[in-house]
Amino acid sequence: MADFVIRVGSRSARGRRPNNEDSYVADDKRHVFLVADGMGGQDCGERASTLAAEIIPRVVQDQLAAHTEPGKAVQHALHEAHQAIMTAGSQQSAARRMGTTAVLALQQEDQLFVAGVGDSPAYLIRGDRVDQLTIDHTVADALARNGTITSDQARQSPWRNVLYRFLGCSEMTEDPEVRPLHLEAGDRLLLASDGLSNFISPDDLRAGAQEKLHPQEWADKLVDLALDRGSRDNVTVVVVAFDAE
Repeated sequence: MADFVIRVGSRSARGRRPNNEDSYVADDKRHVFLVADGMGGQDCGERASTLAAEIIPRVVQDQLAAHTEPGKAVQHALHEAHQAIMTAGSQQSAARRMGTTAVLALQQEDQLFVAGVGDSPAYLIRGDRVDQLTIDHTVADALARNGTITSDQARQSPWRNVLYRFLGCSEMTEDPEVRPLHLEAGDRLLLASDGLSNFISPDDLRAGAQEKLHPQEWADKLVDLALDRGSRDNVTVVVVAFDAE
């Protein structure tokens, strides 16, 4: 069983938006990492992502204290946040539907449990390999996965920003899938909002890992890079380094 030295970096930038609807958690003491990208316009989106950031870490810890299996703890936490956002959203007009994406990672010893709802991705960088651990729940990406359109067409599609799953979505009836992973020394985990991921390539992530930057330096560099490349959205990233003790 591996012991890791865990180092964390994080940054969230408003970018060119009037306010920041992203929230994040970078808790290296409780080993919970989260990025949530709110939607619904200003106070609605900000409230939804804030609810996710408040509820999910607390429920994860409560579930683990009750000896719930980590993957189930992750699912339960996302479910509770979903229900709370649904309740809060029911007080808003239909034109201002409240919701948020959420990408969550929980570390337990040498295991990582990752789940995502929406289009805020999680990446694992291991050596020269960059793997996206989550799928994007956009209509365009769903069409690409079933072969209706190509990946290139999906990137240009008007449906690329239309989500069919997110916390607060009334049509979401199934719990999110949790992906368990075995961690290795040298692994880098990156969680991001789409304001960053849409402007960063696997080559950028591979190069950053090879530079062996401190996670905070890397987080700052990635956010600046996304903004320099024209991201007009809020830009948020959490970087976690798992190194040998």
